[in-house]
Amino acid sequence: MAENEIIGRICGSCGCDEATAKEYLNDEIRHLRELQEVNDLQESDIELSCSGLGIESECMEYFTMVLTY
Repeated sequence: MAENEIIGRICGSCGCDEATAKEYLNDEIRHLRELQEVNDLQESDIELSCSGLGIESECMEYFTMVLTY
């Protein structure tokens, strides 16, 4: 799933514009990277990020890919 698709889903779930959705997404990625840096990242953290953004857990693959590279 591409970033634009994720941003579109965030917009649909919260009714925000694309810039705000991208900011929300970047904040979640930053938070997950911080957890990863201290070796405390759990799968449940990614699930929580998806839930917090109002997107399906099928989007977890996107976060996994972003955190891998």
